Amino acid sequence: MERIDRIEKAIEELVASQKAFSAQQTKTDEQLTKTDAQLAKTDAQLAETDAQLARTDVQLAEIGAKLADFIESQKEINKRAEIGMAELRESQKEMQRQLGGIGNTNGEFAENFFYSSLQQKMELGGVKFDYIEKNVSGRFRNLTDEFDIVLYNGDSIGILEVKNNVKSSNVKQLMTTKLQNFRTLHPGYADAKIYLGIAGFTFENEAVKKEAKAAGFAVLEVQGDHHEADTTNMQAY
Repeated sequence: MERIDRIEKAIEELVASQKAFSAQQTKTDEQLTKTDAQLAKTDAQLAETDAQLARTDVQLAEIGAKLADFIESQKEINKRAEIGMAELRESQKEMQRQLGGIGNTNGEFAENFFYSSLQQKMELGGVKFDYIEKNVSGRFRNLTDEFDIVLYNGDSIGILEVKNNVKSSNVKQLMTTKLQNFRTLHPGYADAKIYLGIAGFTFENEAVKKEAKAAGFAVLEVQGDHHEADTTNMQAY
């Protein structure tokens, strides 16, 4: 009887052990199922990541291609800009040359106008002259200068500076540099009275005329086909 009891107890223990094993197996299967699901999810995420990386590689390749095109385009733009700047500089130089030529032509025209007008009546402020010259040059050692129009008589000289547009600097230059240079370059007229005049088609402003008259200059302007001279304050130097 005791032996039967031990057998039954052993069977009960075996059954219990089997049940525990089955329960553990079930639990393990459930965990494996969850793990498989997680692995499947991870695989799906990795696949999505790979796809995203592939798309990124394509986008980077497109960006690289566009960047290369942009760099080439920029090089072409810079090249054209350099060519354009070179052409602009040449154009500016040519314009300066042309403007310089126009300025010289206008200056010559002004000299010819006042020279011709004064030839008809060689007089300034009541002082009559016997002879007139234009572009009178002189040189002494390192000093050279040219005077636009010079009038002469026995004891007087008239020196006229002619400009297309008279500026204050022209008045100052005539009163200082030009006057002194004439005396140095033409010592034969050391005892002559020298009268100064400024002539122009236009004057920069009225102040320039006042400055010239205040300095004792004759101020010559265009009036139709001849000149008019304001000699109100003209004086001898």
